[in-house]
Amino acid sequence: MGVSSLPAPLDLRRRLATEALGCGLLVVALEGSHHVAEHLGASATEGRLFVSLSCGALLACLLWVLRPLSGAHLNPALTFADALGERTPWREVPLYVLAQLCGSLVGRLVAHRMCNEPLLLAARPPAADGARFLTEMVATFGLLVVVRGCVRTRPAAMPLAIAGYVAATVWFTDSRSLANPALVLARAASAHLGVMNPLEVESFVAAQLLGAALAVLLFRWLLGGAPRPAPAALETVVFECADPGPAHLAAALFNTLAHPERACAVAAPPPSASEAGAPPAVEALMKDLHLRRAPLRDRGVPASHYVLIEVAGQAPGMDARVRERWSLPALSLTDDTGAKALQAALRPRILQLLARRGWERLHVVSNPTPEGPRALS
Repeated sequence: MGVSSLPAPLDLRRRLATEALGCGLLVVALEGSHHVAEHLGASATEGRLFVSLSCGALLACLLWVLRPLSGAHLNPALTFADALGERTPWREVPLYVLAQLCGSLVGRLVAHRMCNEPLLLAARPPAADGARFLTEMVATFGLLVVVRGCVRTRPAAMPLAIAGYVAATVWFTDSRSLANPALVLARAASAHLGVMNPLEVESFVAAQLLGAALAVLLFRWLLGGAPRPAPAALETVVFECADPGPAHLAAALFNTLAHPERACAVAAPPPSASEAGAPPAVEALMKDLHLRRAPLRDRGVPASHYVLIEVAGQAPGMDARVRERWSLPALSLTDDTGAKALQAALRPRILQLLARRGWERLHVVSNPTPEGPRALS
């Protein structure tokens, strides 16, 4: 598999915002796990286990997705050590520390609100409904931060990172739905008393959608100045045959099965048959299979791959730069049976070509292959 290049570093403002975000989420995990341990009547040893599991899992997620963007110190001591090692300019150290302290204070305020505990400066304790609303919003916001960060920096690690974050939310929040609106509806439909009141569904879902929207907007701003990777060049494959039917059908099948942003096929039948097109039986089969007719080759456009289709050993007038040859038995293309036999003979060869060159459609992450096809000079 190809190794994706690291994202471009963010500017100073976005790096500071990332530091504040990471520190805030860590404080929320710390305060939330303390609250849950006390709420469950855990012993001192069990309370330490709560804190270690919660903060450790959340810190792993944050470092995994935020470190390629900003360095993710998340700690003034690490920032100071980084400056000593001449990796962070000394003029930026006070800004980093200020961002980390501000993020930590905001995280402490959010954690107290989530846990429904009054601060010293609060005149009265907040309402329980507001605490639950904020809890669901924060849990969903953090989940989307992990997801968006993985999409940008670590696509392959997304399952592990999401699982780690969701496991952490169990320890540092009182969320009843794991930041999932589907679980809100499922738990509201339960007959078990005390799980979730059906009248709470609307506020829970609204909190989760609000948290998701805030995370998307934040990452849109954080990554707004980062350049997007250039898409892979579209490769052109030429199918050429002494008979018009195999070239037209092979190119149409290729365009249906290939990734549309990686490769496309053109047909190059002999000049005498180029105006007439494919035989009627092949045209009818292409219509039944909902295949789009491939364009004819423009010899002024360079191609990256040539496929010679030999029918009964005959292939006159071929381009000299042939990459591979497919030998087919003599087939009568005057009826539906012959056209289907041609399709059955071409399809496995096309699938092998797509898999070998990395052009197939079924890709979760659309990255170029390490040894991708190159256009002929």
